[in-house]
Amino acid sequence: MVTLKDVANRLGVSIRTVSHAVNNTGRLAPQTRRVILETVAEMGYFPDAAARSLVTHKSKLIGVLVPFLSASFYSLIISGLERLVRQHGYTLLLLNPPVDSGDPQEICRQMMQRKVDGIILYPSKHIQKAATFIRKTRIPVVQLMDYTPEISEYFVTVANLKAAKEAVYALCESGCNHLAMISHNANSPEVADRCRGFMEAVAEKLPSHEPVVLESDVNIADARKKALQLFSRHPEIDAVFAASDFAALGVAQAALELGKRIPEDVSIIGFDNLDIASEQLLYPLSTVAQPKEEIGRRAGEMIIDLIHGRKTAPVILDAPLILRNTTRKYEVKKC
Repeated sequence: MVTLKDVANRLGVSIRTVSHAVNNTGRLAPQTRRVILETVAEMGYFPDAAARSLVTHKSKLIGVLVPFLSASFYSLIISGLERLVRQHGYTLLLLNPPVDSGDPQEICRQMMQRKVDGIILYPSKHIQKAATFIRKTRIPVVQLMDYTPEISEYFVTVANLKAAKEAVYALCESGCNHLAMISHNANSPEVADRCRGFMEAVAEKLPSHEPVVLESDVNIADARKKALQLFSRHPEIDAVFAASDFAALGVAQAALELGKRIPEDVSIIGFDNLDIASEQLLYPLSTVAQPKEEIGRRAGEMIIDLIHGRKTAPVILDAPLILRNTTRKYEVKKC
């Protein structure tokens, strides 16, 4: 294995000089640094991360605890996050959290054993059970999408309430006047904000209308089932706002099964802007586009600041409305 000493001997310089070049420290002439780095690459020298962590007390690892294996939504967040932290010399340790079973503290212990410098996580209901344990570690934590105060005061999310209101405004401006919503678990702050935004906007735009809200699981099949019930009980419904793209696609399936035309008979807006929704052949879905890579990048900036003791603050990003084939066309008006 090639060492710093081997590189130094080849070039006739000190080990310290080679170390400064490799770690981008010290005052070296640009030409000297370039020659050293070229020689390092040629000889195949790689810094010993374990040895470096003993000296710096930093692993240069950031633990990431999101459902990235089962949700394409998070792959883009991780992409934006990875690019940002790599620029600062950090590597991601990706772990898929338990969903309904198992000890949520165990996966956190795995990160502790790797001595991660920071943690970025989605505070699922199951992970929330480990909130006290996570706090006690005193490791910087940034939350994604949702926010649980017991875990950390730092988070990156989107303006869910505002985005939901803009979706309702779009439906109303396009001529719809009998609105419904397919929501999800209201224990989720982000979903609760979407539902509240829906209700506030309907009350503002259609004060005499009583909106209908049904709750489904976060999958197409259950949303389809709930949408069939919705249209059966309320055939007058001409627009549905869904808390996710999965729910919106379930609504579209139910509407087509019942012979309804999209968007002439029923307009549909989802939330997330997933590939599965935007790339539909006949009915590309109107949706609220969460800026996934930007979410990852801002979370990366925040965790780097926290690791280095710099001041930072929670971030709430706008989520633009994208109108496609499942809504009647009109000029978007911002709230």
